Amino acid sequence: MSVPSVNIAKERLRSLLITDRIHCTPDAVDRLSGDLYNTVSKYMEIKPEDFSIEITRSDIHIRYTGENH
Repeated sequence: MSVPSVNIAKERLRSLLITDRIHCTPDAVDRLSGDLYNTVSKYMEIKPEDFSIEITRSDIHIRYTGENH
């Protein structure tokens, strides 16, 4: 596998594990992530690539990696 293929495979596996842990469909996780991004972006300027969300059965971790203004 090439490096991009490995990264894609890792992301797909990660997504499957998350949806299995929280008993939620991948579409529902995507919608939730999108809703959280849209809500946060109303209050601060953020780019999608600087914003990540990790959802587990017991927590939601939101990480912003952009520059502070």
